[in-house]
Amino acid sequence: MDWIKIKCRTLIAGVLILATTLSFSGPVFAEQSVGPGSGDLRSTNGVTIYVSKRLKTLSLKQNGVLIKEYPVSLGASSSEGNKNVEGDMRTPSGEFYVCLRNDKSVAYLALGISYPGIKDAERGYADGIITEAQRDEIISANLAGKQPPWDTPLGGFVEIHGCRTSGGTTRGCVALDNDAMDVLWSYCNLGVPVTIGP
Repeated sequence: MDWIKIKCRTLIAGVLILATTLSFSGPVFAEQSVGPGSGDLRSTNGVTIYVSKRLKTLSLKQNGVLIKEYPVSLGASSSEGNKNVEGDMRTPSGEFYVCLRNDKSVAYLALGISYPGIKDAERGYADGIITEAQRDEIISANLAGKQPPWDTPLGGFVEIHGCRTSGGTTRGCVALDNDAMDVLWSYCNLGVPVTIGP
């Protein structure tokens, strides 16, 4: 009976050693959860995204070198200004980061962006759109590099996703063709900076 206990203990020890070894070795994949609040721990591999609302393009760069530029569809009312509230059909402008990766999106693949950002929260509170608690929760999430609340009156759930329709619009997201989304998916870790500008 003692030899069974010894074999069980040996087997359990072996499994624990194997699990520990696997958890600390191997390459860093795009699924690793990191964000701007993690400081130097980010593993974004020098990748950045810039979306031009005027040109309706997305530029993917690594270490400042353009990898590719893609056509995009934007929020139907984006030409009327920056995103202000939920349901205004506008793509937000500003400095964001990838805060979510969704490979089960109804729009093929999706990279969630960290809207509302800190400036959005401060504006929303100053304009009486959100509460002080909501402002503080959004700011805290952004400072920690996490997904901010997407259920406030400022709106949220803004993504870069596939299923673009040529000449079409979105409810506020940035839509690309699926083959372009495949490329973005392969490059973009959580924490990758996303700038949406003119």
